[in-house]
This record gives sequence, structure tokens and C-alpha cells, in this order.
Amino acid sequence: MPGDVEKLHSKIERAVADSQLMESAATNIRTLIAGAPSDLYMRVVHELVTADAWPELNDRFYQTLAFGTGGLRGRTIGKIVTAVERGSSREDEWPQFPCVGTNAMNFFNVSRVTQGLVAYLHDWNQREKISANPKIVIAHDPRFFSNEFTDLAARVAAENGCDAFVFDGPRSTPELSFAVRQIKANAGIVITASHNPPHDNGYKVYFNDGAQVIEPHASGIIAKVNAITSETFAPLPKDRQGKITTLGKEIDEAYMQRLETLILDPQIIRETKSLRVVYSPLHGTGRVIIEPMLKRLGFNFDVVAEQDRFDGRFSTVKSPNPENAEALTMAIDLAQKEDADLVVATDPDCDRMGAAVRTKTGKMKLLTGNQIGSLIAYYRTKTLFDRGILNKENASRAVIIKTFVTTDLQKAIAEDYGLRCVETLTGFKYKRATKLCRSWRRRNTATSSRPLFILCYRW
Repeated sequence: MPGDVEKLHSKIERAVADSQLMESAATNIRTLIAGAPSDLYMRVVHELVTADAWPELNDRFYQTLAFGTGGLRGRTIGKIVTAVERGSSREDEWPQFPCVGTNAMNFFNVSRVTQGLVAYLHDWNQREKISANPKIVIAHDPRFFSNEFTDLAARVAAENGCDAFVFDGPRSTPELSFAVRQIKANAGIVITASHNPPHDNGYKVYFNDGAQVIEPHASGIIAKVNAITSETFAPLPKDRQGKITTLGKEIDEAYMQRLETLILDPQIIRETKSLRVVYSPLHGTGRVIIEPMLKRLGFNFDVVAEQDRFDGRFSTVKSPNPENAEALTMAIDLAQKEDADLVVATDPDCDRMGAAVRTKTGKMKLLTGNQIGSLIAYYRTKTLFDRGILNKENASRAVIIKTFVTTDLQKAIAEDYGLRCVETLTGFKYKRATKLCRSWRRRNTATSSRPLFILCYRW
């Protein structure tokens, strides 16, 4: 084995000298192999080196996958799948092992990021004088290796002194956000790459408010993660380790009960039995909650059967992005067949929606994100006024939050009703919304003076 390693490193050094392999890639290869828990990584690298697959090696190793405010996202299946990674899987199946590399979404990076997150949570609890173990809720979508990454994150968290609460199957990002608050957890993790291609996966982090991490937590977590260079660690003694708890139907039910309270006018649903809806989860987590929720609320709906199953390949679409017309093809075809009025689809982790409506000419028309958001903003604002929840006296405390790139129609809606409209940079909505809350609380200490959020929207 030592001789094989020496020969491998010799070939790598020669490739660097011949400008075939980046120096940073060579350094990361050495670091990964040196700290590897088995010889798997070395065998994968050896196979790629033997095949002179230098572009693939550069892609996998030129950097360490960076953890930012949006978490991690990267390839979990390489452009080239080695025989070692393929393992016992057939050619038409997903590989037995995820893509090996420091610049990939794999066990190395999942372990490293979870260790850093847990270290930050321990420090946070200590600063806040909280003696109990930190609690983390973990959810995942149906992508390749999502389940394995979830199991690893839970084990790493528990062995480092955190209590991990893990869903018994794929769940949506919004339900994860709810569960963090319901359980009063310190943080949440979602293993997902949203609507990215099937070869990708990701790791998103949420704090105790159920929102993605903001400052000061973001910088603190990033610093802890960057300090971790190996996936291996010494577990705490058994009596100091956390527990792993499985979450199931009880959280689903609590979540659906909470969703029911968000309906502004239940009567209109009961009276609109003629409205026909077609829904597609696009092989994702939407099928867990949206379908029983539509039934519970009394909607007349059909589901695209071919897309109503978990499938990490998203095999019926080119891309599982519900904003793309192609992704809604099967749903629109079903709508035409069933003479439905509305098509709705959600992405794999169910935090993005696409829709199409039947026009006066009888054709289905795809709505843009700006149109969907503006319709929601207008409906919610108008209904809140119609029901007396908003009025001229308190309208100035109601807020629509949008990004600068979102249509100004929402600003016009806010102005027409006398509401505030706050605009923010894309990706900083949570930070700005939090600052807005704090600003309002400083100026208005009475409960009745808290801001009323109509919609927080990014497109």
C-alpha cells in the first residue's frame, strides 16, 4: 500500500509539472487521501490518474466545496463515474458511492460541515448559558444519496453531543422550517439541491427561527466549518453523546393543522367545487403534504400519476424546475384531458411553485413567478382589508417584502393599499426582514404595533 501511494503521488507531481493538474488540486488530493477512513478515495483517484482524466480531477479537487450562507451545493455524481464509485450498481443505476473529491457533495463534506455546525451550536449554547444538548432537525429530498447524507449528518451530530431529529422519509423545506420551531430546535438541515439537475445535491442550514442562517450565525458557522479539514473525528464518550429521534406523522399532522390556519377565506374553497386542479410534485417532497392538504381542504384535484413517486432521476422531465414550461407538460396534458382550470407543480424540496391557468380561449397559459407573486400579494392584501384585519388605521404597519429584481407591480399594490414595501437584494431577504422586525420593535414596544407581513417574496 505505501508503495502504491508513492507511485500515485509521483504521477500527480508529474502531472502538475506538465500543467495537466492544478497545484491546488494536487494538494487537495493528498490531503483527502491522508485523512481518508478507507482506501476508497485512493482507488478512485488512482483510476482517474491511470485514465489521464486530468480535467475530471481538476474539477473534483481544485477547491474545497465552500460553505456559504446558502450552505453547500455541488455534484454528487461525477461527470465521469469510476468503476470504484459504480461499485455493485448496474450501469443504469445510480453509483454505490458518491463522487470522490473535495469539490463535491459527498461524505467528506457532509461530515465536515456537520462537525462545524455542531461546534458552533455548542459555543452558542454556552454563550446563552443553555446547559441542554443542542437540537438539530434534519430533512431531505429524494435525490441520490440524500438518505445516506441525512444518516451521516445525524450520526455526526449525535456523536458530537447534539440531539438529532430525523424525518422518517423525504420531507419539504417548509416543513423542516416548521419542525425547527415546533420542536424548539437550535438548527435545521435540509439535504437538497432544490431544482438542480439529478447529479447535484446540497446541504442547507436553518437556525432556531426556521429561516436560513443570517448574521452573526452565518459567519460563525462558516468559520467553524472552514476550521474542519477531515471527515474523521473522535466521538464523545457515550454518556455525552446526543440521541437520534425519528420524526413522522405527528409532525406532518401538526404542520397541516398550522397550514389550515393560514387560509384567509375557507368559505370560498367550500363554495368553489367547480374549480378543477391538477397537481404534480415532480417526483419530489410535495406529495407528502400538498396532496393530503388539498384533500383536507376540499379541493377537486387530480395528481399526475407518473410524477407522483420519489425519483432522484426526475425521469419524466428535463429539469425539475416548475417554472419551466417543459416540466409542466404532463400536468398540462392531464389538465386538457380532465378539463381542469389550474395546474400547480412544486420542485423537489417543495419551496418553489409553478402554475398554469386556463384562459378564455380554452388554452392553458403558464404564469411567470412575478405574476404568481403579484396575484398572491393582491389577493392577501385585498382579503385582509375585506375581512377587517387591515384597515386605514393599521395599514401603514403592513409590509410586503420583495427583491429589487421582482416586479414593481407588487410595490404598486402596496402603495395602492397604503402598505409599506421593502426591497432587498436577492439572497439577503432573511437578513433584511430580520432588521425590519428589529427596527419596528425598537420604535414600537406595544404588541399592537408589531409589523404585519403580507408577503415576503423573491423571484
